[in-house]
Amino acid sequence: MLVLTSMIAAKASAEDGQKLKTPKDKQNARASGKLPPFREDVLLVMPAANADKDEVTQTLKDVHGEIINTIGTGAMTCYVVKIEKGYFVEAEKKLSKDKHFRAVQRDYAVQQKQAVVNDPYFASEWHLPALNVINAWSVSQGSANIIGVLDSGVSIGIRELAGKCYAGFDGFTGANSQKDVNGHGTMVSTTAAAITNNGTGTAAPARNSLIYPVRAGTRDGSIYTSALINGINQCGNLGIKLINISANGEPPYTFSNKNIYSSLHQYFQWFHDTKGGLIFVSAGNTPVYDPNPMWPYFHVVSAINPSYTLASFSTYGSNIDFTGPGEQIYCTNKKGKVASVAGTSFSSPLVCSIAALVWGAKPSLTNVEVTDILRSTAYKDGTNWNQWYGYGLPNAHAALMRALYGL
Repeated sequence: MLVLTSMIAAKASAEDGQKLKTPKDKQNARASGKLPPFREDVLLVMPAANADKDEVTQTLKDVHGEIINTIGTGAMTCYVVKIEKGYFVEAEKKLSKDKHFRAVQRDYAVQQKQAVVNDPYFASEWHLPALNVINAWSVSQGSANIIGVLDSGVSIGIRELAGKCYAGFDGFTGANSQKDVNGHGTMVSTTAAAITNNGTGTAAPARNSLIYPVRAGTRDGSIYTSALINGINQCGNLGIKLINISANGEPPYTFSNKNIYSSLHQYFQWFHDTKGGLIFVSAGNTPVYDPNPMWPYFHVVSAINPSYTLASFSTYGSNIDFTGPGEQIYCTNKKGKVASVAGTSFSSPLVCSIAALVWGAKPSLTNVEVTDILRSTAYKDGTNWNQWYGYGLPNAHAALMRALYGL
């Protein structure tokens, strides 16, 4: 159950972020281990670098496969392959062992779990002082850099996003336009980069950043891997440096599981290593331990509550890089109304927005330097890293001072 932010919590000092508290009631609970749902008879396959195109095509025919879409080019080519009914399991096994392919995975769908309560009253946002954003704005308000929001789409016409959004991209159809089919993506976008100081709605850390919306989801809140790959490819080729993905599977089948998301990992790594970008991913809202490793090419974000301890719903584990406020977060929905929301779906864009603020203040930084600055200046709970909060809660003011003045 959500509780409205109290005025005491809303006016918390910037130093409250230093009071991260280690959870006492977590026993590294394990998930059931159920695989996420996937698109029937569809595989995402990436040919090996030296694979002959004709041999690849023949191999796919041999397993009763037909290429129905192609994402990317050259080394990043990813084929969406429809397998004839009755041959799927056999085809998956053969292709996974075939030297012609470096990545083979199912087109998994993960759910955007959230708790949302519409609230007709605007309340001060505790997450801004928690992240030390208000003090940070006195140093810099960033610049018009771009955040790619890979989600359900974004309603670009609402007042809180007016003039801040590109037409975007549809990860399913490839169209250079999109719309929010679920509502989730608009709330994520306004959490990160709503117009600030305009006398309406809410404020957001990356107040000068722009949004590039990518529809990767369906009306029921499912986010498909193939649409994510298509969106990452589009953002990378457009020169966009920041991506937020507010969706994930349940442990142990989260995006950190490279075994089942092999093609997606190729694109995560390409965006980071080749395109110089940063991807932030919500940890998930299943309160169990994720045993998958942390990867250097994307950042997983857990959630805390206004008491600066792990939110009751937040996934945690060895893959966590940062934490962010994830309860009683005020944003704007697709109808332009203020909403109170909860979930790692909102802690992730908040951390992404701090990266956008820092990178916007000093665009010459590399993605690795931005990561190092966020990690080294984050509020800690006494340890440099742990399974609850990763490297900690970003401190926007300290991060800007480190980026701009080396302090």
